[in-house]
Amino acid sequence: MENTVKGFLEAINPFGREDENIPTFLFLIRKILAFIVIYFGCMLIAEPIVIIIHYAMEYDVLHGEMLSLTAMTLMKYYGYIVHIGLILLYCKIFERRSPKTLGFNKRIVGYLKGMLVAVVLLSSCLGLGLLTGSVKYNGIFEVIDYKLIFAFMLGFIIQSAMEEAMCRGFLMTSLSKKLPITLAIFVSSLAFAWPHFSSLFKADLAYCIIGVTNLLLMSAIFSLFMINDRNIYVACGLHFFWNFILLNICGLNLSGKDGGTDAVFNLSTNGNSILNGGQYGIEASILTTFVLLVCALLLVYQFMKLNIKKIEF
Repeated sequence: MENTVKGFLEAINPFGREDENIPTFLFLIRKILAFIVIYFGCMLIAEPIVIIIHYAMEYDVLHGEMLSLTAMTLMKYYGYIVHIGLILLYCKIFERRSPKTLGFNKRIVGYLKGMLVAVVLLSSCLGLGLLTGSVKYNGIFEVIDYKLIFAFMLGFIIQSAMEEAMCRGFLMTSLSKKLPITLAIFVSSLAFAWPHFSSLFKADLAYCIIGVTNLLLMSAIFSLFMINDRNIYVACGLHFFWNFILLNICGLNLSGKDGGTDAVFNLSTNGNSILNGGQYGIEASILTTFVLLVCALLLVYQFMKLNIKKIEF
């Protein structure tokens, strides 16, 4: 009994280096635990850094003195550099993998392709919203803080790279060693959607269901682009530009967080309906579901046509 328990614990140990002889189910548990350890480990490192920065700027954190919400958001985004570093370090030490095996190869031009795809997808979603009247165009903001918008742009570049490195570069490619690619995509998509649930579950049930569906579809799109194009840059570019355009170009809600005036164009949702995602934003819109579903089906067709059996870079 003792040997059985010891063998089980060794098999699911996220810091174990031997993957070959582990049963598939225990291997799956090990990688999910590794994902959780990296995720919360990065948070434990980041929190003291944030506190130190506050004290260095003479803010009394213990008495509730904090930077503005915008400054805290940007600090969080730039802090994701720590996450990226720890992901690469974990893969280097415990999986004996280089950044190239996570998709960071020489095909960096794929980043521009991802940005172009983001423009096409969002143009389609917003175009349908404008046609149905569920989204309104209110002109251009009179006062535009370009410095702040640029700061958010850089922040989204880091934030998107972190999430892609975490969910697809690390988790999906690791799982694909023993699991079918489709199952690796599904599990990594759930991991991608998980941090978004806290804001999504605050919305009404209909928006929550549509929002979860869209999150999984978007994650599948990121994954399929990465696999089909054999690099992670397409997913990073698409992820970055989707967030940046939605929040800082169009001024719309992003992942349930209110779009503000730190944008160029003043767009808004017209009332609450499943056509515009209500209080969560167009990411919980049925129109977005349609656009993402079409894109996902095209990528699945390409995936099947390429007859991909394993993830390679």
